[in-house]
Amino acid sequence: MIVVYGIVRADHPPVVATGVHGAETFSVRSGALAAIVSRTEEELLARRRDVDAHLAVLESALNGGDVLPFRFGTVVGDERSMRRVLDQSATRFHLLLERVGGRVQMTVKAVRDDDEAVRIAVGSDDALRRAATRFSGSQAVSDRIALGERVAAAVDRLSRHDAALIVGRLRDVADEVSSEPVVPPTVANLALLVRPEGLTDVDRVVASLHDELGARLSFDYAGPMPAYSFVT
Repeated sequence: MIVVYGIVRADHPPVVATGVHGAETFSVRSGALAAIVSRTEEELLARRRDVDAHLAVLESALNGGDVLPFRFGTVVGDERSMRRVLDQSATRFHLLLERVGGRVQMTVKAVRDDDEAVRIAVGSDDALRRAATRFSGSQAVSDRIALGERVAAAVDRLSRHDAALIVGRLRDVADEVSSEPVVPPTVANLALLVRPEGLTDVDRVVASLHDELGARLSFDYAGPMPAYSFVT
């Protein structure tokens, strides 16, 4: 069984790295493309050491040039099957390599502090602030429910505003921005496609967003990494 890490151009430098289950990686070539692979006879389980090995192979490949990363757990039966995949999807793979060529992925995740978001949402709305003062001590269930709904709506509006602000600022410094669906308290979960020479601009924008919104949002900023979010 062949474990697949990613697709590169056939002239990509050799990737010397230890892959899943401690196996050495090698290339399977067909035409102008090559797949970075290793062999295994074991079942692939999402164990930390093997997932880390998969990522390490892709990072090593990225150091040598453009790479289309495959998710952990992608396998084919043998080298012949791998060549068939390369041949059948060659046009798509070439287009994707052009799309991500010379670029890396950065990720930005913003998660709100609910208590601080409530404080800001209520404090910036005079009518809501007065209602909170009036009904906060009410024993009537209907009053408390109505107030809770108004506060939740205000927090949602604030989060949508923050998400739009974050996306807008980052679009100015990234070639592409991909937004993943979020579940509160996450406000934004973004992947950025960036040229290496533009990373300092992304760093600057993320730092400015943290300075501006850090009272109510925590930011998780990671990369550079292969362009996982832009090869589907």
